[in-house]
This record gives sequence, structure tokens and C-alpha cells, in this order.
Amino acid sequence: MIPRVTSLLAWSVDARLRNAPLTPVTTPEDMGDLIAFYRDRLAAFRPPWFDRLSSTDQARIDGLITAVLLVDGWLDAAADRQAGHAMRLPADELAQLGVTEAHWQEQRVDFAFRRFNERFAGRIRGVLQGAAPLGKPWLAGWRYRLTIVRVEQILRERQVDPSLWFQTETARSPIAKATAAIRIAWRVITGRG
Repeated sequence: MIPRVTSLLAWSVDARLRNAPLTPVTTPEDMGDLIAFYRDRLAAFRPPWFDRLSSTDQARIDGLITAVLLVDGWLDAAADRQAGHAMRLPADELAQLGVTEAHWQEQRVDFAFRRFNERFAGRIRGVLQGAAPLGKPWLAGWRYRLTIVRVEQILRERQVDPSLWFQTETARSPIAKATAAIRIAWRVITGRG
């Protein structure tokens, strides 16, 4: 399992699963194929208390985990492409919006790449909104809020600078790190944006 997933989730994951492969054999044709790929892997990432929750909250947790996996696949897209692995992005949307091999080779951020960035980030945010009721104010839903705001922080940074999607490690200034940490802490503690 990719360590980034465990760092975004605010609960422990069985150590035996940390190296589980998250790369499909071929790039998913569409968003439905990508979600189906992740659906088969959700059980590995569920929190220990999952079985004690209502079916509604279980579905919300699965949605939250799916959002984390979608972000993880997007963060790894450039590295997967360089390594010759299948990307975890919907091929039909990349083609429809005109994101080509040249974008990855040249690390090109143009109108087509920005449109894909906005659309895919919007889809992830939609999944997060479905999971939002888990993040009850104060202590009750802090684990879920922490996961949600961690994902949202990644999306926010890349909305401002889409070229970050091409970087495997993002170097941030101490001020940017402190600002992100304060924003995340405020949202986790208060449940507000």
C-alpha cells in the first residue's frame, strides 16, 4: 500500500496491507471503471470500528476512502506514466479534455490540463461532500474531518498551481507549511472552513 494513503487517513491500517498494489493493469476507461477498481480495495482501508456503524455511515466511510484513493492516484499519475504503469485516471475524460502524452512528457499546464484538473478535483470534492456528515463538530468526528481537510488541502494547493501534479515531492516554504497546518487544525477543531 502506498504510504501516502495511510498518512491521509486518520486511523490505523493493518501494517500487512501497506505494500498492497494500487496500480491497475490498464488505465481505467472511465470513472466507473476507476471507482470499481477502488471498490474492490476498500476493505483494506476501513477503520477497525467500521462494522459497528450504520449502513449509511459505512457508505460514507467508503466514499471518504474512495476520495483519498482518487487523490492518491492523481498524485501518482506523472510517476506512474514515467514508470510505464497504468495511471489511475479515467482515460475517456483525459481524451475528451485533450490531455495527451505530451502533457506528461513536457509537464505542460495549459487550458486542457487545467480543465481536467478542475473536473477531477470537482469529482473528488463531490465524494467528500457525501462523506461530510461523518465530520460532526468537536470531538465526535475529528478523524473524518482530519481526513477530509487533508484531502481538501491537497486539492486547494493544486487548484492554485496545477503544475504541482507533476511533482513527486512538493517542496513548500515554512510559511506555506505553517499556514496549511493552521488551516487544517482550525477545520478539525471547529468543523468550519
